[in-house]
Amino acid sequence: MQGFLGVIADDFTGACDVAVQFKKQRLETIVLTDIKFLGSCKGVFDVVVVDTETRNLTSEDAYRKVRRAVRLLRQNNVKLVYKKIDSTLRGNIGAEINAVMDELDVKAIIVAPAFPDQKRKVINGHLLVNGEPLEKTEYAYDPLSPVSGSRVSMLIEKQAKKKVGEILLPQIRKDVDLIVKEIRSQIEAGKEVIVADAEIQSDLERIAEASLALNVLLCGSAGLASALSSRLTVQSRVLVVSGSVNKVTLNQIEMAVKKLDVKLIEPVLSGILQDKERIDEVSDDLVDEAEKALAEGKDVIIRLAGSRSLISEIQDAGKRLGMNKLQVADLLLSILSRATRKILGGHCFKGLILIGGDTSIRIMDALGAKAIRSEGEFLPGIPSGRIIGGICDGMQVVTKAGGFGDRYTLVKIMKSLKGHAETGN
Repeated sequence: MQGFLGVIADDFTGACDVAVQFKKQRLETIVLTDIKFLGSCKGVFDVVVVDTETRNLTSEDAYRKVRRAVRLLRQNNVKLVYKKIDSTLRGNIGAEINAVMDELDVKAIIVAPAFPDQKRKVINGHLLVNGEPLEKTEYAYDPLSPVSGSRVSMLIEKQAKKKVGEILLPQIRKDVDLIVKEIRSQIEAGKEVIVADAEIQSDLERIAEASLALNVLLCGSAGLASALSSRLTVQSRVLVVSGSVNKVTLNQIEMAVKKLDVKLIEPVLSGILQDKERIDEVSDDLVDEAEKALAEGKDVIIRLAGSRSLISEIQDAGKRLGMNKLQVADLLLSILSRATRKILGGHCFKGLILIGGDTSIRIMDALGAKAIRSEGEFLPGIPSGRIIGGICDGMQVVTKAGGFGDRYTLVKIMKSLKGHAETGN
């Protein structure tokens, strides 16, 4: 599995509530009522929500069940975990926070249960429902999971037996950099759980942004999940690798660079045949350039060469060195395949586009792929499928012959893979 967000929810309705927040951002999302089905979700979903049905269990049973669920997510290469809790604090919140933190071995977690759209707000550390303190609402008398008190930090401290800190509204309304500084300060002071105020949705947006900057675990209701989801869409990147110098493909790449937020990268091939030790260096340079582009939120296109004449020059140089065309092509494709494996191994992508038959099979081999499950034509003459086996098991891959398509074909494929509606040229 190429990396995904795993969400742990303690009941079915809550799991569905949180799932829809991610689906709104065009993230492929599934709710699992049986975590044994997780293996069948490989590469297909960006977000996997697991309903553990632990709200009304004993705290000991809830801890064991949640920890097992997190362990399975981790074993399946989960990229990020979000602990979903009830916006009225029902359930085994403390035990389940402990389970997630213990299994992931993290030092701190930010808890923000507010859900402003449903009139659940946390102000001065107290949870208010429709403007009333939680202990004065009907939720305090829930027959299966009653709640006493409205101070979020006290409830968690009592259940989790951890050191709890608070970040109140005046701090939440500051610049995100200052929120990050405050969170870091509390963690350094030994706080393991940090409860955050939130009165409006923009408060939750700031909390999500600060926590991601610190790589701190998040825990909250569907409100915080909504804030998180809008920041996960930047992970929906596409990698294009082209070994074709067909004019059709070259024009398609130029159009993608013009129309989309992409970084075009090419290897420096001059003198490569005379000094084969440079192959690794050239490949690593491609990886470094791709890393910089990905850090800026860009998609990446790796093109072997921008003209047929350049490849012809290299083939001629190879002939003078006693190499045939297949040997030269093998060397050039080794640069692309090595770089592609490194890039895909370190990042989460929505999909992979391979252009050119020789390029495609060489990269499939480098990724350790065993097969491709066909999913039909992406566009006429351009097939799509899912990789089976290897480091990108389950990833969507689109393959294209160098001479296929019109000048907008690559733009259309990239937009569709990223989940953008196609609105024309």
